[in-house]
Amino acid sequence: MTHTYQEAGTQSALVVMAHPAESSLTRAVTNAIVEALQADGYNAEMADLDAERFDPVFGPADHAAFNCKDALPADVRKEQQRLDRADHLILVYPVYWWSMPALLKGWIDRVFVAGWAFDEDAEGRITKRLGRLKVS
Repeated sequence: MTHTYQEAGTQSALVVMAHPAESSLTRAVTNAIVEALQADGYNAEMADLDAERFDPVFGPADHAAFNCKDALPADVRKEQQRLDRADHLILVYPVYWWSMPALLKGWIDRVFVAGWAFDEDAEGRITKRLGRLKVS
């Protein structure tokens, strides 16, 4: 489920949530963040990775794109386009065993790829491409 709120000329934020339970604290916090952003005049889009059934597995299509043998999978490109529209990225998730849930980790692994999130030259130097994006 994705909710988009738009007003011309305002900052935009993508709030990404990774939790399946409707009654979770994570969902309540996410909703409060979106409401606060709206109240401050932001365009706020919530990405509910579980409800949208995002596949976190870095599979054969991702490997082919990584090795420059094929284009990015359509679901990954869709997520990158959402991020391209945002000025701010807010990740909301529970901590499982001192880390984020596999669903969110897989989203990061699949979406923040070379050629879009960063470039790497022949000497292995990294150039960041998302410096405009503020992350919380």
